[in-house]
Amino acid sequence: MNKFNIFLAAIVFSLGFSSCETSKTPVEHLSSLVEEVEDKYDEFTDEDWENIASEYEKIEEELSKYDYTDEELKEIGKMKGKVLAKMAKSAVKDFSKQIEDWSKQIEGGLEGFFEELNED
Repeated sequence: MNKFNIFLAAIVFSLGFSSCETSKTPVEHLSSLVEEVEDKYDEFTDEDWENIASEYEKIEEELSKYDYTDEELKEIGKMKGKVLAKMAKSAVKDFSKQIEDWSKQIEGGLEGFFEELNED
C-alpha cells in the first residue's frame, strides 16, 4: 500500500506542477535560452547548436499557446532576434571556415599540379 501512496503522490505533484505553467513560463524559458547563448556562444559545438535550435522550436510552440500584449510581444521578438542572430553568426563563421579550408586545398592542389608539370 505504501508504494501506491508514493505513486499517487507523484501523480498529484506532477499534475499540480504542470498546471502552474502560465503565459510567462515560455517567456522565462526563452530568456534562459538567450542567457545561455550569450554566455557560451563561443564554446558551442555543432551538436550544441542543434540542441539550441530544438529548444528554440519547443519554446516557439509554447509561446503560440498564449496571447501576449504588444509590449510583451516586442520583448519576445527582441529575445528571439538575439538567439537567431547568434545562430546566424555561428553559421556564417562555419561557412567562412569551410571557404578558407577549400581555398587552401585548391591552392595546395594547384601547387602540386604545377610541380608535377614542371618536373618533366
